[in-house]
Amino acid sequence: MTRPDYSRAITVSADPAACFVAIARQMDQWWTRHTSGNLAAPGARLRVDFPPAFGFWRFEATSVTKDARIEAICTDASHTPPGQPASIEREWVGTRVIWEIVAKDTGTEITLTHHGLTPQLGCFGICIDGWDRFFAGSLKAYLDTGTGTPFSAG
Repeated sequence: MTRPDYSRAITVSADPAACFVAIARQMDQWWTRHTSGNLAAPGARLRVDFPPAFGFWRFEATSVTKDARIEAICTDASHTPPGQPASIEREWVGTRVIWEIVAKDTGTEITLTHHGLTPQLGCFGICIDGWDRFFAGSLKAYLDTGTGTPFSAG
């Protein structure tokens, strides 16, 4: 039996517009300092790097609703963390990452769903740890306090 894709929700104090900007344009403030591009409009492209030894991912925005939703597909990957099997290098290619942003009475809820990130992938454990660290930890801190903890080489 296949378990569902990775999905997690956080509630932050920032408004939906600030959440959208953080996800679409400010990943260097919470995911990795080493980003280029953005996901602010359909067709926009983003590259995230984890130098020197963890690899990179490229995404293309496929659907964007300002202040509410961003969907992107992973178009290229080279996931090469030390000690992990070479078979995980391109596992994210073709997976989709979706951020949904909804105003609530208690703040703004952001749900991240990574379609295709399932236990059947060799990287599942380390990828879950990564999303939990950067999405549930760093993005939440960035939107609540203005300071995230993105990856930074060196």
